[in-house]
Amino acid sequence: MEIVQKHAMIDIGSNSIRLVIIGVDRDYFFKELLNFKAVARLSNFIDENNNLSREGTSVLLTVLKRFQSIIERERDVLVVDAFATAAMRKAKNREAVLKLILEQTGLTVRLLSGIKEAYYGYYAIINSTFVEDGISIDIGGGSTEVTMFKNRKLIHSHSFPFGAVTLYKTFYKNGDPNAGEKLEAYIKKAFSSFDWLCGNQLPIIGIGGTARNLARIDQLQEHYPMVGLHQYTIPRGRLDELTKKLASMTIEERESMDGLSKDRADIILPASGVINMLVKMNHGDTFMLSGDGLREGVFYEWVLGQRGEERIPYVLNESLRQMRRNFNLDSNHTAYVKTLAFQVLEGILVLLKEKVSDRRIAWLLSHSADLAYLGEFVNNESSSAQTFYLLTNININGISHHDRLAVALVSSFKNRSNLIDFAKPFQQLVTKEELRLYETLGAVLRLAHDFDRTKLHVVDRLSVKLTKKKQVQITAYYHNDAYFEEQAAQRHKKHLERALKTSVAIQFKNADE
Repeated sequence: MEIVQKHAMIDIGSNSIRLVIIGVDRDYFFKELLNFKAVARLSNFIDENNNLSREGTSVLLTVLKRFQSIIERERDVLVVDAFATAAMRKAKNREAVLKLILEQTGLTVRLLSGIKEAYYGYYAIINSTFVEDGISIDIGGGSTEVTMFKNRKLIHSHSFPFGAVTLYKTFYKNGDPNAGEKLEAYIKKAFSSFDWLCGNQLPIIGIGGTARNLARIDQLQEHYPMVGLHQYTIPRGRLDELTKKLASMTIEERESMDGLSKDRADIILPASGVINMLVKMNHGDTFMLSGDGLREGVFYEWVLGQRGEERIPYVLNESLRQMRRNFNLDSNHTAYVKTLAFQVLEGILVLLKEKVSDRRIAWLLSHSADLAYLGEFVNNESSSAQTFYLLTNININGISHHDRLAVALVSSFKNRSNLIDFAKPFQQLVTKEELRLYETLGAVLRLAHDFDRTKLHVVDRLSVKLTKKKQVQITAYYHNDAYFEEQAAQRHKKHLERALKTSVAIQFKNADE
């Protein structure tokens, strides 16, 4: 992508301060270019008079000056959006501090209200995940934001005046052996005052550093084979076990724990306790991480405003649009092959004795066709392996990990042996029944590609019929010369025969005769 402008964001949180610079092209495609974090713990610098102390102000200014020097060295940064959250909200001298920041750095910092901070978290989730109904939680250093949304629309939101740093100081800092029980009672009372936080049986979506650490720890402990934290889910029972395990460890043990950032080894205790309590009280089955949070919500508001959109209409389609650009996919060829694949599927659907719905099957074939053989961008000879590797090793917004694996297996299909080899490391995520379906859809997709082997669209349509013995007869109506299409289709029909356990006969007819 050709970057024409850069968008810089400075997030002044209670625990850390972060600079993110995003590159944007003419069509408002975007990608993250730089990401720097400084652990400042501003909440610890709020004094007994609720002012940000001189030391805290000095720490803040030092970090911001460092970030400003990075921004000044970057070319084409047209937008610098600096915003502050709970620690600055709490500071009575915030106006004086913000004025000092402007004088010494030239940065205008906007102070986000708790409700606005909650909104940005919700907005990031609905524009980057597949979840349409849920409850979000973002536990920062000095505040905790929660929202409820249904059909991707915000229903409720609230900002609690406690966060990981402040809760640690209140309950854990003095080594109280009953800190966990006291925290649990405190949080339960706070959450119980809002009916919409209790008993909804909705998924809980966490954003922020603590949620990310919990997901990373769980992945390592489960030897999780997929790459990517975004949209990773943890069952309720396993989250409860992990929370108890963290509480039973010493600070030294947590500091050396794989997946846990050393600077969160202390505050992970109250933070995980808060998240676990919300999951329990809501009676949902899972906790999910959204890798996109406050900063992404702020950016989505800007970029979608530039595009004249209220929200991304269908998150996965937006991801596919971005991937088509990144991997040079031929949209016309993809759409043409998809049409042929569905003509085959329609004719054989009655043979699929699957426990999944026709809608689910169509969804899988459609999105697998969108990404089939994208590995050609890397290497044409090994496109199948490259396709599978890419799809299991990159985050894709708007699709679950389970579905990303399914699409990877279908869209990279070459033959049954390859499918089985690809699936071996992922046995905990895919069943034998699912593999049989993926083999069939993969064979359908490969055959559809064969019918456009030259990419000249010489096959106009496919007619697929079943004989009384349930054998498949495919007639390909073509114009001009379909020599290479016929050659490829006849050679590879065996994969569909093997998947369906029946014979497939293919006949080519000139549509002009």
